[in-house]
Amino acid sequence: MIHITKVVSRNFIMDIVARIQNLIGKNLSAYEDMVNKGMKQIEDQLDDMEVELKWFRYEITQLTIGAVCITLYGEEK
Repeated sequence: MIHITKVVSRNFIMDIVARIQNLIGKNLSAYEDMVNKGMKQIEDQLDDMEVELKWFRYEITQLTIGAVCITLYGEEK
């Protein structure tokens, strides 16, 4: 069983941009970028470990405004 957790946060400026985007109804690209950054870090760690997975699942939990915890768990081949 593989279990990797990353905590990613945005910076103050990106929070302001996200709030403005939210007001005018656009996608929250700052949040999407933050989640993608965390998932990329996990993928890089798996590559470094040279692990292949049969199956995996991501869980994304908001910790505070501007921070998320991304957890990947799965089973090795």
